[in-house]
Amino acid sequence: MSHLGAWINASLLRWCCAGTVLLFIIGVALQLNGSSVGMWRELLGEPDKARGLILSTPKRIRVDEWGIWTPSMLSQARQKPPFPIENSNLGAGRSPLIMNMPVAYYTTFFRPQFFGFFIFDFVRGFSFYWCAKFFGLLLAAGWAMRQVGVRSRLLVIFGAVWVSFSSYVQWWFSSPAMLPEMLASWFVCLGCAIRFFKDQHLGKMAVAFLCFIFFGVNFVLCLYPPYQIPLTLLFMAILAGNWRDNHCQIGAVPTMRAVVLLTFGLIAVGLILLPFWFDVRPTLEMVAHTVYPGERRSSGGALSLFRLLSGVVGFFEYEQTYPDTYDNISEASNFYPLWLAAAPVILVVGLRAKTHISSLLVALFTFLLGVSLYCVLPMPEWLLRTTFLSFSTEQRALLPLGIANIFFCCLFLDGYRSAILSRRTMIVAGISLWFGLLILLWSARAKNTVYFSDSWHWIQPLAIGAGILLCFFWERLRYRWLPVVLGLLLISSNAPINPVTRGLSPLRDSAAFNAIDRIRATDPEGKWIVYHTRYFAQLVKATGATVLNGTKIVPDLRSFHQLDPSGASKFVYNRYANIACEIPKLSHEVSASLVYPDFYILFLPPDLPVLANAGYRYVLFPREWTDAALYGFSLIKKITPGDLWIYRHD
Repeated sequence: MSHLGAWINASLLRWCCAGTVLLFIIGVALQLNGSSVGMWRELLGEPDKARGLILSTPKRIRVDEWGIWTPSMLSQARQKPPFPIENSNLGAGRSPLIMNMPVAYYTTFFRPQFFGFFIFDFVRGFSFYWCAKFFGLLLAAGWAMRQVGVRSRLLVIFGAVWVSFSSYVQWWFSSPAMLPEMLASWFVCLGCAIRFFKDQHLGKMAVAFLCFIFFGVNFVLCLYPPYQIPLTLLFMAILAGNWRDNHCQIGAVPTMRAVVLLTFGLIAVGLILLPFWFDVRPTLEMVAHTVYPGERRSSGGALSLFRLLSGVVGFFEYEQTYPDTYDNISEASNFYPLWLAAAPVILVVGLRAKTHISSLLVALFTFLLGVSLYCVLPMPEWLLRTTFLSFSTEQRALLPLGIANIFFCCLFLDGYRSAILSRRTMIVAGISLWFGLLILLWSARAKNTVYFSDSWHWIQPLAIGAGILLCFFWERLRYRWLPVVLGLLLISSNAPINPVTRGLSPLRDSAAFNAIDRIRATDPEGKWIVYHTRYFAQLVKATGATVLNGTKIVPDLRSFHQLDPSGASKFVYNRYANIACEIPKLSHEVSASLVYPDFYILFLPPDLPVLANAGYRYVLFPREWTDAALYGFSLIKKITPGDLWIYRHD
């Protein structure tokens, strides 16, 4: 290990970059992706294992990917013409423009992850999209580490691995919030902005300026403020700290020139998006007036200390096993909070040795402390308005906290390589933090009784915590071994979270998909309603057919007004939601019942004249509908496997 730092030199770093590009090309050539599309085999009851599955297993919890976004992409591709900016299957208005969707629109030029859909066939374009997300994030994170000031190439690689293979990023990798591409664009914009303050070469500065604009547009188009707002605050903190560190250096680029470049870059991003704004403004106004997420506001203090620091139990997680206080494993995911060990060391060294503490480390610490307080304590309204954090949520703030934590720790490991504290101090600090971890777990046991009834959920975090703290406080091991140990833990623990799959066979080649598609082809104007399940509504959408329910990111209030003229259920349906339909049992009236903030049941008689006039003549049930004739419907197809029954209005 003594020669590891020398071995990982600039040449190897270039080879790592070249290898990443090569793996991207191979992945696209082999049509590989990380989709959990294999879940359709289970839902449809098809025999054998999911076709195309290479590594790991499909994850049911990633239903927003395999059950919503992937079918929606197929729906976009199968419209006439393909990839429209309006698609009622996705929601009202110009919903595709505000989603993680390929659209035949000028903004796609600034969204390289979607290029494959317009160059290749759909399956290979889908692979291009997935590979761009994963390998793009790796490269962007590593490059940003280098620009921020991490000198060690080992730590640059480690930082990129920590970002990409953290529990939080992997469990939310395929979320509707476009997390990987949002982060990758953010990293590139951050690196380019730092170059504005450092570069004096005109050509390099011009490239940085163009990249800042290009990826700035992509970042804005992700349109998920709960992530974007705290990430922007982190961007500002890093830029301020980095500028302060380099401002006094000889040969630093004049501040005014950098500020001008940054200002003109932001103006250029705004001007490029101006036509987009005019086209999408009515749709955004609809979103702003929804109950969820439009009226959602945060006041701070929604997280307990355990939920803030839950990354300590974030290794070797399973979909079915997570602390009781969470709804699912994705919400339980987090980053390992190693900054809590690094910050006291930096502070003690600064006070004892009276050494200069980097302004960047101070800025990152301020951000970490401030946003952590926002997560666990209610904040004054004026502060939330000033920072726009009222439009974020405490749970989503864990992402920028995790990224700041990674920057902070990598900069610490890079800048504090030699012995800085006495052995006794290090031993006391390590033991104290380990007991702090024990107290954190002990305090959380009351609200997580089932989770902590398993002794493994005590042994694992305490043992891993002891190993990490040992590597951290044993100064001869810290720089060399800690990145290797923690990096291997992250990869071995979290790499299997998302499967590796070839193609989309479990969905596109299923008997149900092809049977529905044949009906759609013979009657392309016929519209559908799916009862008793929201999943199969998305299956029908994937064929390109128009479906009333399923997932709608923007509610069609005009259509709902026809179904509910009094507006009695407007609070329920005026939201982003997954919609399941049921036939009313006690009346023939339309009503809605809210189950979760993003899921409700619409009680809808299928024989309403308003539905027939709108062209809804097909209904699908996951079992036999014995009352079909009473409502004027007749069976036209029974699909096996899957036990799906399709009826047409007579």
